[in-house]
Amino acid sequence: MNSFTYHDYDQQSKSCRVCGRQFKSAPKADNCPGLEVRQDKKNEAPEYMLQQLNRYLKDDAVPIAYKDYPDYRNSKNRNPKYYIYSYKDTLIRDKSLPKAYKDVSDIPGNPISTKQMKEENLEPKEGAKSIGIVGFYGQKFFYWVYYYDRGDTQPGDGLNYITKGRLKSEYNLSEGWIKRLGEPDKLVDNPYYKKSAPMQLYQIFRVRKFLKDNADEYSDWLIKRDRIVLNYKRNCMIKKLNQAKINHQNKLCLKCKFSNFSDQGLLCKIHSTGLPDNVPMKMYCPDYKCDDFYR
Repeated sequence: MNSFTYHDYDQQSKSCRVCGRQFKSAPKADNCPGLEVRQDKKNEAPEYMLQQLNRYLKDDAVPIAYKDYPDYRNSKNRNPKYYIYSYKDTLIRDKSLPKAYKDVSDIPGNPISTKQMKEENLEPKEGAKSIGIVGFYGQKFFYWVYYYDRGDTQPGDGLNYITKGRLKSEYNLSEGWIKRLGEPDKLVDNPYYKKSAPMQLYQIFRVRKFLKDNADEYSDWLIKRDRIVLNYKRNCMIKKLNQAKINHQNKLCLKCKFSNFSDQGLLCKIHSTGLPDNVPMKMYCPDYKCDDFYR
């Protein structure tokens, strides 16, 4: 990497022969970047912009110029992040991402961002791929904005978000399936409970694609889940019915003339060791006799 040095002052042009900076008199500061000062051109970028372009420098990368403002604030501060490099001296950081551009105006075709698509109630067509991304620095983090060709869009709500709770209620996804879906696309503060954990949001387009890619397994899961739910409801109903039978038998025992209260509780003169088998699940006590007092 180049380092800042003293200016090679030309008395006749009153400028530095290297960087081209103008001076009224011979400068004494060592803030010459050692290269021509200019703006970056096509297929060039200053070092500070490489992250936005999904690139990083090669080990043997050599700058070709220095980017500065008319007041030369960058070189005055000796900021090395403004050295300009050719794309040939860089490598792609994440090859899974679409091509990154400096600005949306550099993206070929008729680009439309995902935010614009949501505002216009559009979604990408099936199989459509992003034609480019542009990186931005937010207040807290760096993020990508994806762009699609407008011709690859269609009306739909696929770019909206769905909560984890709705994934369970509307798509019948279990915790295991949601784990397979992956991390949420967005975390937002819970609007109902301030102290609760952030709400997990998933992009509908991504959820639908995931279910389509796993359609056979998902359909088998729904059938299996319906059986599980049906068995659960049936068991709950049986349990509720059995409890009702027990409650009714208890009432009969309280009314029966063969029952008697003692310090040990309710005792039966006939069934002192307990009720007969299958009572009250299949039948009520056959020895039940009710006094006229209870009729």
